[in-house]
Amino acid sequence: MTGEAIDARSAALDAYIAQAGAKGFQVETRSGLQAVIARRHPLYFLLRWFARGSAEQRLVVSVNEHCEVATLTAEPRRW
Repeated sequence: MTGEAIDARSAALDAYIAQAGAKGFQVETRSGLQAVIARRHPLYFLLRWFARGSAEQRLVVSVNEHCEVATLTAEPRRW
């Protein structure tokens, strides 16, 4: 894969992360072609004990060879 193709994929990921950041998501981890982003509910510290599923939303974001961004629900944190 050429450097230009990787740069285009990285740019597509950057653009998606910027859009998600406007919606309240923060980057947990990131590589050149993949990232894990999360958004916490304002009452996260209370909800994590009583309504675990609605306390935090985590997504795995990846970019394929055609510069198309795909998201999957990430596993919840274990700690």
